[in-house]
Amino acid sequence: MIAAVTMVYNEPEFIPLWIDYYGKQVGLENCFIVDNGTDDGSIDEFKNVVNVIRVPREFKDNSLRTKFLSEFCSSLLHYFSHVIHVDVDEFIVANPLKYSGLVDYTNKWKGNRSSVTSIGLNVTQLPSLENEINFGSKILNQRSFARFITPMCKPCIISKPIEWTSGFHGSNHEIVFDDIFMFHLRYFDLNYGLKRLERTRNMKWKSDKEGLHQRVEDETWNKWFVSFERFPKKGDVMINGELNPVLSSYLKECIDTQIKEPSGKMRIPMMTPNTLFEITNEFKSLF
Repeated sequence: MIAAVTMVYNEPEFIPLWIDYYGKQVGLENCFIVDNGTDDGSIDEFKNVVNVIRVPREFKDNSLRTKFLSEFCSSLLHYFSHVIHVDVDEFIVANPLKYSGLVDYTNKWKGNRSSVTSIGLNVTQLPSLENEINFGSKILNQRSFARFITPMCKPCIISKPIEWTSGFHGSNHEIVFDDIFMFHLRYFDLNYGLKRLERTRNMKWKSDKEGLHQRVEDETWNKWFVSFERFPKKGDVMINGELNPVLSSYLKECIDTQIKEPSGKMRIPMMTPNTLFEITNEFKSLF
């Protein structure tokens, strides 16, 4: 069996989307939401739908969050063969040309791997071509492009206990890429992103240095979307059933330049190529 885990705080739009997707993938009874002090009522209707565990909140503390979720997800391996951990706006997909879903993927787990690292893709709105998002319809049917970015290359499916680095970008496991894609929905809509930024700017943070990308000014956010329009397009994510060779070259660079921290944990250096890839049809119907 496989479990899916996320931690949330006031995410009224994403909680139902996350539950719908991962519930279909692994079963609602195997979904765990750690509610870190939600106070807008957005989790209330789901407390009898999935497993909701409430923990107190004083402020956003990434170090504490990482330590807790490393231990919690590792402990679930006593009952589950594999555990998925993602943020509430992160949707991981097993290559739909090879697997029927995440359960099928983990049933065919290769060798003695401890975890698999996702191919990180930021779903990216081009406002000149695409309308404002409608949460009532399939998200990927409304968006055509994604940008590869290494912070979304996360060891997100584990089969052995793990110690993640802050932000879940690295861990004490070997970095292994395979047929797992992560579609990250932070930059998928300009206007919704502005609303979410207002929330995250007003949150209490443990440190002024944490989460700076979640607290930028509206002017900066708007400029980013202007720049997205100028990024060159490098073809489909998948070409003739295989990963786009440009994407493959990015993954090779990730492996070649990986960093071993003094703690022994491995992570991928920051790499954010200003290129776009077209989201191909095999992904469109998934969420």
